[in-house]
Amino acid sequence: MEPISAEPSWGRVLATTIRLWVGRLDPVGFRQQRTPGRPRRNWSGEHSRRLRRLSGWRLIALLVVLAVIAAAVTGFVGTASRATRTPSAGNPASRGAYVPSPQAQAAAWISDQVSSDAMVACYPQMCAALQQRGVAADRLLPLRAGSAGPIDADVIVTSPSTGSQLTDAYAPALMASFGSGLRQIEVRATEPGGTAAYESALRADLTARKYAGSELLRNSRIQFTARETSQLRAGEVDSRVLATLAALASQYSFRVTSFSDASPGVRALFRQATIAPGGEGLAGAAALVNQQDPPFLPTHVMIGHAAAGQAALSIEFAAPSPLGLLTPTLEVHRQHAVPATVLADALPLG
Repeated sequence: MEPISAEPSWGRVLATTIRLWVGRLDPVGFRQQRTPGRPRRNWSGEHSRRLRRLSGWRLIALLVVLAVIAAAVTGFVGTASRATRTPSAGNPASRGAYVPSPQAQAAAWISDQVSSDAMVACYPQMCAALQQRGVAADRLLPLRAGSAGPIDADVIVTSPSTGSQLTDAYAPALMASFGSGLRQIEVRATEPGGTAAYESALRADLTARKYAGSELLRNSRIQFTARETSQLRAGEVDSRVLATLAALASQYSFRVTSFSDASPGVRALFRQATIAPGGEGLAGAAALVNQQDPPFLPTHVMIGHAAAGQAALSIEFAAPSPLGLLTPTLEVHRQHAVPATVLADALPLG
């Protein structure tokens, strides 16, 4: 089978056409194209006369026309080639990838991450978006111009149009942020006492989380990597996660492979822990965690596989992270001047 030759380019075709056209004016070529039986003509003289009649400006005009035709044809071919080209799978623009708006992202995050019994204050458009995501209407408190503050709300969804006065007075704790500028959407946790009360409670809760983290590091039935050890010492892990790990360690041996959170746009407490077994299965631990009562009942408990293929248990709690779960126990131990075993009286599993 003969190989299929590539189709010549338009530039090459045009060059060949010009060469043939010039060849027709070549006296040698014309002398070779002699019809038998006819007398030989003096093509050289006739060709000279034609060249004299074809003045310089006409020759230039002809060349310009040919160049314009070549450019138009080449542009047409290039456009057709680009139009018929198969879109690249690695280019999102070629696939027409859809990017949700900040409002849609916030609504999806709230429906998945915020506690199902939390009351949410929102402006009307946001409330409608939340209902579309399955959030019950009786959990929504619409924010309207001139209305009183969201006293009964646990979470407030704000935008630049709602102003900062509302967040300073009722919702100082930023939980998640979506978008930027005039389209930015923020999800905040409320504090009845305002910013001052929130900052005081946050400082006390941080101290309690650091003590609890130190207790877990001394537990011989739990193993931590250097990264998780640093996060525990810094008090960056949610109190519910700390108490649950301590309770599981009373019955199982395991190692913590990671702490994580799902709060975009803000550095929040780690509400999720992934653990791998140390010789025992994870089904019993998952069942035990799923039997707890709020606030120690996780929203997501799943047995999956880590990157290495080993089975792992993921435990995730809902937002917002409550403050003060461990603080009363820590204060009691301080008053009695005994070593702080903060988690001993806060174990959700008894």
